[in-house]
Amino acid sequence: MGFRVYVKNSDGSGSEEEVADLGSNLQVNPWDWSRDGKYMLIRKKSEVWYLAWPDRTPKPLFQAKWAIRNAQFSPDGRWIAYSSNETGNMEVYVSSFPGVNGKWQVSAAGGEEPRWRHDGGELFYVSADGKMMAVPVKTTTAGFEGGTPIALFQTRRRQPISAQDVFSYDVSGDGKKFMVATKVDEPNGAPLSVLLNWASEIEK
Repeated sequence: MGFRVYVKNSDGSGSEEEVADLGSNLQVNPWDWSRDGKYMLIRKKSEVWYLAWPDRTPKPLFQAKWAIRNAQFSPDGRWIAYSSNETGNMEVYVSSFPGVNGKWQVSAAGGEEPRWRHDGGELFYVSADGKMMAVPVKTTTAGFEGGTPIALFQTRRRQPISAQDVFSYDVSGDGKKFMVATKVDEPNGAPLSVLLNWASEIEK
């Protein structure tokens, strides 16, 4: 059974349309869609692929020996931010798109889950010790420039529950509000109880 990508109107109207068949590999999931609707970033194992409209043919973007996660388009679609462990630790990088003509490291001392501000002037990511970080960025026709990462606040993110669970937070378009999937401690919570042979209790 193959992994297929479908699109459907966000208001629920109309029928779904299959746009790509990515094969039978279970380690596949869509990551992001460019704002102009022309490209989709896709995870395939530890690689990054993309679909381009209208031909909808999957094409490899990064076929590396290291893990790549959470690839995201910049608002103008000319850049992608992603995390990679090519140095041994997860760090955040930015590369040009669709031609990968350069790579810039954005994070310092570890980072994952990059997100762009709505105007493309700032990148957010989560550091190795769980801090929400912000990096001012500047993109030009000549290349990419990233500033010094600044810690905004400490998070207490919950652990991911599956390979499809790729983001633990989101940020508003202006970069001022964050929604974080937070771990909640319940020290006084009731212990877990398992009822065996429950069908016999119902019969009584």
